[in-house]
Amino acid sequence: MPYQLVQDIYIYQSSIWQTNSSVILNEAANVVIDPCYFPVEIQVIADFVNRKKSFNKYIIFTHSDFDHIVGYQYFKGAKLIGQEEVSFCDRESQLMQLREIDQTYYINRKIPFVFPNLDKSFTGDYRIPLKEDEIVLVHAPGHTGDSSFVISSGKRVMFAGDYMSDLEFPFIYFNSGAYLKSLNMAGKLVKDFDIEYVVPGHGDIAKGKKEIFDRIDSDKEYLLALTDKAQELLNQGLQEREITAVLTDIKYRNEPIEGAMIKMHIENVKLVLKELHIF
Repeated sequence: MPYQLVQDIYIYQSSIWQTNSSVILNEAANVVIDPCYFPVEIQVIADFVNRKKSFNKYIIFTHSDFDHIVGYQYFKGAKLIGQEEVSFCDRESQLMQLREIDQTYYINRKIPFVFPNLDKSFTGDYRIPLKEDEIVLVHAPGHTGDSSFVISSGKRVMFAGDYMSDLEFPFIYFNSGAYLKSLNMAGKLVKDFDIEYVVPGHGDIAKGKKEIFDRIDSDKEYLLALTDKAQELLNQGLQEREITAVLTDIKYRNEPIEGAMIKMHIENVKLVLKELHIF
């Protein structure tokens, strides 16, 4: 069963990576955001959405990571919407990751996955008018180049994609500077649209502005610590190996990064060093 966040908005959470799929059932349209992940989970969402017949049907992708796009084929007749860079992402890399996970967990997709071709793409922002609501999509690069924030202005809900999670520090697949700018933009959007709920791509919903801004601030602190410390160490004349060792020990929310997450942190370190053209 879905979790009803507010009137018209329902959240489904997958058993893998606590990945969130969101549904908006408005009088004017059915809107599904990032349908995922296991086939049985996607079918449950599709059955729920299809109970409400609507002339307008939309699938919105917050970005092109495989775990956020894998379920769209279950929603027949839906218009596919995403930032224009979704069409130019590294499709083979995403497909390889999907195949690897499916093989690892013996997942049988009776509907073979095919990378989506967007019906509507946008650059800066895009708006979908609904009855007593409006869906606002805003390009927010950083995690990926094609990431977007999706806002239900009438319900004061932001769907953040892979930003502002309570489970993950920033995973930087595109650019650290762009990520920081997108977090600053998120704060502005929260104020401008009076957002009360943020639904991250993974993890629990942030409820209330305090929790929302706590997440934004902690993510900004991590990024600034990573980039500023890298520049400081470079200025001190340290070598790549030494800089990497120091940056590996950076904390997130005052806790060391350990276990499976350390690999993602190391990838962030490598990306930041590359951005600074250190080596």
